[in-house]
Amino acid sequence: MTVPRIAIACPGVGLVQRGFERLFRDLFDEMRDDFAMTLFKGGGPKAPDEIILPFLARGGRAIRYLPLHRLIGRTPMHAECLTFALALLPHLIAGRYDIVHVIDPPLARLLFHLRRLLRLRFRLLYTEGTAMPPGDYPPCDRLHQMSAATLNDAVAHGHDPRAMALIPCGYRPDRFVPSADRATLRARHGIAPDRFVILCVAALNRAHKRTHHLIDEVAAMPGEPLLWLDGSLDHGDPDLPAYARARLGDNVRVTHVPSSEVADLFALADVMPHAATFEAFGIAIVEAAAAGLPILTHDAPHFRWLLPNPACWIDMMAPGALAAALTRLRLDPTERSARLMQGYARTTYAWPALRPAWAALYRSMMP
Repeated sequence: MTVPRIAIACPGVGLVQRGFERLFRDLFDEMRDDFAMTLFKGGGPKAPDEIILPFLARGGRAIRYLPLHRLIGRTPMHAECLTFALALLPHLIAGRYDIVHVIDPPLARLLFHLRRLLRLRFRLLYTEGTAMPPGDYPPCDRLHQMSAATLNDAVAHGHDPRAMALIPCGYRPDRFVPSADRATLRARHGIAPDRFVILCVAALNRAHKRTHHLIDEVAAMPGEPLLWLDGSLDHGDPDLPAYARARLGDNVRVTHVPSSEVADLFALADVMPHAATFEAFGIAIVEAAAAGLPILTHDAPHFRWLLPNPACWIDMMAPGALAAALTRLRLDPTERSARLMQGYARTTYAWPALRPAWAALYRSMMP
């Protein structure tokens, strides 16, 4: 069989260190030895088979002076994807690629219509990484789902299951080796050995990650647990750090450490709750579980599939439920062990377990 020539295209790669941009970065690194692959990205260092395209980044300085999104009546993300698609187009017209793989919904929609308009021949693979309603999916030739819950929703909405593939996100265990032991890390950060540390690795926002709910629940706990919030404000609410300090005083830390340092946070923490009530996937949850942290998530179909352990599920919508669960974990170490999913996360989501499925998906799209 002819080896597929694959273009992976995502404007956030090289600019955003977490989220689905990192999935595409890892996917390229993992599969490039098996396929002829090119990564089209928005920034970062130059490297073989990686092409940085010129475009208007949604959070960049250029779009402030050239507000294209206002001219077309759309969002900065739409302007980003439009300019990225136009920069990518000459490479696609040259006919070098059999498959174009994208994860940004506006980019998928643009490339689908540009392909039809210009009579290009590539196959379009779209990864659904936003948990959007199935009725809003962009058109594509094959749809990659990250979650069984979103796949089931899509089938219930009328999407053909034969046109979709379910492959979860992968994580790389070699990236999550802490730089020192727990005692050393706590001493380095000025945290007492017996202090209860609640870690949240997620963007800081209200609408999706519900950071405010986590802050309020920790504020209702007895004693002085330390809440460590590590996440970006790129898609967040800038007032949340001040809100956290107003509610918790010195009992909160707000950071956005490089990805290479997240393993240290996992090693020094006692638990990681995730207050969101929905996710497209939740790679930080998997990484924390694989590192050996007890996990608390919302009791919903996606999270039941992601970590199939009822001890990890609570009603994040019920006031006081999270505070009560965290208090039990703080007082009783056996409560923590009941919420460990280290072995499951490592065997299910590590990249070596997922590579065969990705290879089969790409080959299935060839004529």
